[in-house]
Amino acid sequence: MRPQLRVLSDELIRQILTEAKRIMAETGMEIRGETMRQRLLDSGLKLDASGKRILFTPDVVDAAVASAPKMFTLFNRDGEPHAEIGGDNVHYVPGSSGLKILDHRTGVTRLSNSADFIEYA
Repeated sequence: MRPQLRVLSDELIRQILTEAKRIMAETGMEIRGETMRQRLLDSGLKLDASGKRILFTPDVVDAAVASAPKMFTLFNRDGEPHAEIGGDNVHYVPGSSGLKILDHRTGVTRLSNSADFIEYA
């Protein structure tokens, strides 16, 4: 059996999931694609008070997580399998591989620099 590194306790994982579901229910998520936004609203989800974000109830979040595949394959730009994500597989990608970032101050996508990696670390 392969050794496993556990960074988070079960209790901390539960706390993170509880807080994430609270944020999705109270703050929601901005959905910019109009077709997807309308599909979510048509399925019964509600908008926040500003009308900008979709609110996701905890049961909707739970259903989405339960329906997610346990494993999936990442492909390279040539369409060849690159990595199997999930199970006991380990795939490490350092943050320094992000050549472009979405600048949270300007809303513009641009090439990253050393200061970005320091800030986002």
